[in-house]
Amino acid sequence: MQHHSDAMLLQAIRQGDAAAFKLLYDRYWQRLYVKACQRVDKSEAKDIVQEVMTTLWRRRNDVFTFEDGEIGRYLFTAVKYRVISHYAYGAAEIPNTDVFELPAVAGAAAASDLLEAKEFSEFIESEIRQLPPRMQEIFRLSREEELSIADIARRLNLSEQTIKNQLTEALRRLRASIRSSDNGDWAFVVFLVLYFC
Repeated sequence: MQHHSDAMLLQAIRQGDAAAFKLLYDRYWQRLYVKACQRVDKSEAKDIVQEVMTTLWRRRNDVFTFEDGEIGRYLFTAVKYRVISHYAYGAAEIPNTDVFELPAVAGAAAASDLLEAKEFSEFIESEIRQLPPRMQEIFRLSREEELSIADIARRLNLSEQTIKNQLTEALRRLRASIRSSDNGDWAFVVFLVLYFC
């Protein structure tokens, strides 16, 4: 199994194979950690990578991959936006450039990334608000409160199939809105990171 492609490992992970998850974890952990360390301190970097990998397991049936089945781009994007989130919501301001351990340009790049993430989050929020009320409620319960389909069905007194259908339609509409905007396909990956990680 060690030489299996990402796509093969992800397929096994979706079936609950913990050994396949461990292999994927080992394949990417170090590189993700090094990337995160470029922007946050070592302790925070470890936490961010751990969160991304834990979420990969928890949301394994929802994870989006590119056509080649490569999950690396998804994971690196997830780490990038977790870091941005860390500064957007967890810190009062972007730290001095010495914290980034990068040249002076890093502070400006981080500020630009942060602004981009905030603008994109606002765009997504406005698109979610345009969903029909019941669909919006189901989407928020699933993605923001992290309730399972069964829990949502119980809370709203609806069938699980209805919940699945509503979530599928919500994602279809949001995907169409994102792709028809100026943001393009990359933005859909960011959307999945923000709402599935």
